[in-house]
Amino acid sequence: MSITQINHDADHTIILDPKDYQVAWIAPLEIEAKAAMYLLDEQHRGRFPVSRGDEYVYRAGSMAGHNIIIVTLPAGQEYGVGSAAALASQVKKFFPNLWFGLLVGVAAGLPNLSCVPMRDIRLGDVLVGLPVGENAGLVPYDLGKETEDGFQPLRLGHSLAMTEPIVRSAIGSIKLEAPYDTEIFLPYYEKIRDCEHATGTFDDPGQDDDNLFQACDNGHEEIVERPRRSKSGYQRARVWYGPIGSGDKLMKNAEKRDGLRDRYGIIGLEMEAAGIMNRIPVGVIRGVCNYGDRHTNKKWQPYAAAMAASYARALLDEIPSSDRSAEITKDPHKPCYYIPLPRNTRFTGRAAILDALEEKFFGPDLSQKVALVGLGGIGKTQIALRFAYQMKEKRPDYSIFWVPVLNNETIERAYADIAKELRLQKSSGDKDMKDLVCQYLSSDEAGKWLLIVDNVDDQELVIGSDEKSGLEGYLPQNENGISLFTTRSGHVAGDIAQPDVIEIEQMDVEEARILLEKSLIQKQLLKDEAAVIELLTHLTFLPLAITQAASYLNQTKAPIRTYLDLLRHTEDNGMAILEREFGDNTRYRGSRNAIGTTWIASFHQIQKSSQLAIDLLSFMSCIEPKAIPQSILPDAKPDELEWAIGTLCSYSFLVRRKDSDVFDMHSLVHTVTRGWLRKKDLERRVSNGVIRPPPCSKVPCSRR
Repeated sequence: MSITQINHDADHTIILDPKDYQVAWIAPLEIEAKAAMYLLDEQHRGRFPVSRGDEYVYRAGSMAGHNIIIVTLPAGQEYGVGSAAALASQVKKFFPNLWFGLLVGVAAGLPNLSCVPMRDIRLGDVLVGLPVGENAGLVPYDLGKETEDGFQPLRLGHSLAMTEPIVRSAIGSIKLEAPYDTEIFLPYYEKIRDCEHATGTFDDPGQDDDNLFQACDNGHEEIVERPRRSKSGYQRARVWYGPIGSGDKLMKNAEKRDGLRDRYGIIGLEMEAAGIMNRIPVGVIRGVCNYGDRHTNKKWQPYAAAMAASYARALLDEIPSSDRSAEITKDPHKPCYYIPLPRNTRFTGRAAILDALEEKFFGPDLSQKVALVGLGGIGKTQIALRFAYQMKEKRPDYSIFWVPVLNNETIERAYADIAKELRLQKSSGDKDMKDLVCQYLSSDEAGKWLLIVDNVDDQELVIGSDEKSGLEGYLPQNENGISLFTTRSGHVAGDIAQPDVIEIEQMDVEEARILLEKSLIQKQLLKDEAAVIELLTHLTFLPLAITQAASYLNQTKAPIRTYLDLLRHTEDNGMAILEREFGDNTRYRGSRNAIGTTWIASFHQIQKSSQLAIDLLSFMSCIEPKAIPQSILPDAKPDELEWAIGTLCSYSFLVRRKDSDVFDMHSLVHTVTRGWLRKKDLERRVSNGVIRPPPCSKVPCSRR
């Protein structure tokens, strides 16, 4: 990379060379440029040299090995063909080695539900400009001349330059995957979905706010009834390929919109491409944010901009980078971040644990591996997440990476995403991305890093099997690196990080109350202080249970005492509520969030290694959960019994009282276990003596 450093006193300014950049990413709106910036693999530090007459500031970076510039229209400048033409002229002049451009942003979608096949375009869908039959990929419907037969556009757009062949070829490559082409770029959208812009995030506003109005013969409009799409996966959004109309005015008339659609066969309307195409032959990629009628608003712009940007990012993956792009090397001292979960703004307390982590890693002992262990739902992931963002702020010289160990697929995906962040490319000699990432992070070149390995509960995933290697073979070792593990299993924690294991205790009353307050929409519910304390006590101050309760109260708008009554009324009610799933963007998408299903997953993990532990848990769920003497437990070999009890204690389902053989079972675990047994039709079998206490024992009976 050709750079010059200018020293103004102690201030060093890096001057970037325009000759090094070959791809122009034109994003006319600020929200469109913001989405593009989040998708950069690396942002190049420095500025381009400007002089009088230069009207635009460019942001530089790299994507998929390409050196690109991102440019947007200045705030307050009028949008349209003329402004876009002026911008394109300066970009073309300023960057002499420009190879191709992408015009990426939002547009109006033009559904046609009467054509065959039906074109059911929805808000958030992606439009890609491509020629179809006699129609060019771009139709400048405002540019042309008046004739005796009416206004005629410029040869249906054929006077405009064509998109560069390499871009059309890359579009064709993605189009071959239709209708699954969304799966190619949705991972990029997921990466920026929860990123923040000036007024919120890039999240999907939801199909309830997606209304298409049809123009009627009487001049009125009516809502068109359309079936809902699937909420997730490739079926939620679609990519549409075809000609896109470009004009100088924002369309807000359903009748005129339909006329343009039917006359020119266009799939969307936008306002800049006709001014850019003859200067920079761009690929036009647009996210649908409205339907070109009077109901247009800005609510859908962030989501639509992010979807278009994600498609454009995937498009760059299809185009091999030029030799000059390869010349610019990554700043070896610039940290990388892969944290797939957003910052949790509701996070509360836990200062002592965060301080303990800081002391473990950066105190006198300089521990390289630390494990957080505790009951499922006690907040291990959220503590690790808080520590990650705290590290990002306090220790900016550290790269931070995150691997969720939910299953083999999440491990593979995380390592692949980390490799992308590090810009590591697999060669024929590499077995897989996990090898590549492990080797790199184990080298001096990697610098300082923090690796968070979350949810290390399944020992088979860690150790591996005869058919598949486990995660432990791909954990990097480097004196400059530190690793934080979270697990529900004390056995796993000890194997990984002994003696640097931090046991997570329950929240105190004030921490739990603040968490409930932050999670509730209706703050007036907190006025019933007695009910609040009763609820928190019943939930044993467990963060996940509190968040789940708040979600229920937010949805039903019920008083706290009503929720308490439901929990207490019958075990069936209580179990149903504890298993009710809820949305939470600080937890993994597709994972089960409810406290009941979280613990049942742990039951299955325990069952793999100790059936006796499950038998003991089942037995204890049929008696009172407090003050359980070991003497009443079913007979078993002493070593097997101790191991089974230790397993339940390691998952925090049981707590051994100090210096005794008396145990307490977590009250909510007691409820969930009984519900689990009922579902499996095991309760009667357990109670009737398949797992039977000694005949002489006096066992306190649990409330039925």
